Amino acid sequence: MVNKLSTHPSEKTKLRKPSQQTLFLRLSFFLPLILGFFFYRYVNSGPFLPLSCQLFSLGCPVAKDTVRGFVDPKFKEVKEIFEKNIESGEEVGASVTVYYQDEVVVDLTGGIANIETGRIYDKDTLQLVFSSTKVLTSVVIAQLVEKGILDYSEKIATYWPEFAQGNKENVTLNELMTHTAGVGWIDTKQLKISDLKDLDHLEEILARQPHNFNGKPTRSYHALTRGFYLNAIVRRMDPNHRTIGQIVAEEILPTYNIDFHYKTTKELYPRVANIYVYPLPRVLGKLLLPKWMIKYPLHAVFNYMFDSSSMTFKTLVATSPDQSQPKDWNNFEMLQYEGPSYNGVTNSRSMAKLAAIMANKGQPLPGSKEPPLFKKSTYDLLTKNDKTEYDLAIHERITMLYGGLGNFSLDGFDWEFWGWGGSGGSMLLWNPEHKIALGYCMNAFHTALLGDHRSLDLLKSIINTVKQLKNL
Repeated sequence: MVNKLSTHPSEKTKLRKPSQQTLFLRLSFFLPLILGFFFYRYVNSGPFLPLSCQLFSLGCPVAKDTVRGFVDPKFKEVKEIFEKNIESGEEVGASVTVYYQDEVVVDLTGGIANIETGRIYDKDTLQLVFSSTKVLTSVVIAQLVEKGILDYSEKIATYWPEFAQGNKENVTLNELMTHTAGVGWIDTKQLKISDLKDLDHLEEILARQPHNFNGKPTRSYHALTRGFYLNAIVRRMDPNHRTIGQIVAEEILPTYNIDFHYKTTKELYPRVANIYVYPLPRVLGKLLLPKWMIKYPLHAVFNYMFDSSSMTFKTLVATSPDQSQPKDWNNFEMLQYEGPSYNGVTNSRSMAKLAAIMANKGQPLPGSKEPPLFKKSTYDLLTKNDKTEYDLAIHERITMLYGGLGNFSLDGFDWEFWGWGGSGGSMLLWNPEHKIALGYCMNAFHTALLGDHRSLDLLKSIINTVKQLKNL
């Protein structure tokens, strides 16, 4: 009977068919549930967690393994938020430094600088901070204004006659500083990395570029170009014909003991943290899903990033050397050439010290033997409100200060902060009224232009702590 059961094909089929159908039905019922469960875990976990952690809670980062530094107990919540951002996968590696009343109250590093090698993000790590570089550049320009070398109200063509081509003859230095100069993008040719090697050649390209708006002052972010044009002006007017980066290296860094480099040398490069770009599936999901389903929606600018005819694309993509993407900035070739609007490598400690001096209106911190950055009258000129206008490139209303900084306030708070931020999330901010200074940088490149939930959560905690200390 055993042989009969095992050799009769029709009976074998009859015996197996019910079990196969049952198995298929079970799989068809449970498979969507299983896939849905893992998809839910993926979209609701931190974007930079290892996949094993996102799906199975295995190999998750532990903040205490890497977080190092100092925190005043009164500001302990800042450390808690910082650690949470690392453990939740909002960060890969980061540093944050806070001054309050001229004293360091937070100075933390943590996470991973290089996933591939396992290098820890520590006090020696340097970070590309993109447009946060603009703050130090604005300081250098203010110093040159104080010396009488430059004048915010002067026409750029006075310093650089070749600039007067293409309806640019009336553009002033102030307009360049406040992103209304009409040179936010270059469309006479595609800039290449090789163009940055020869500044004389680069500046011929810049001079030939016609005004983006036929000579009419219009707010449109000069993401990369502001620094290129400022360098051309400074090289012509500085008595030693230095670039902005050379002035920073010779006069700012040694005088104020900060790490903030406009050119990354071969010696500095091993200290620079790798950038890790926000995962593309999440970007696409945020573009496609309704906003109410998304915890942190994309900035409006991303609706225009893929439209080659938009001002956003022309400014942020087409003008970037070789149309470089964020991940390309991990390459030494991208970091070795000076870009005073976007190419500074630094750390939160240096950013916060600069911000603390600015919160002190350019004067040295108490107990310091360092000289002032500039006179208080120069600081007042640099930081006086200019205009609040809608920016056509980044699709946001921005209040600019006269010397090229931004004026920011947080929803729910009436405190103003001055400074600027960098693409991906870095921030360099200060509040002179309460003597608060913040430096924050990171290598997890989020979909942000001027700060995101990570830095804003840190800043809100700082504000709330200061309010408690002052009984406000």
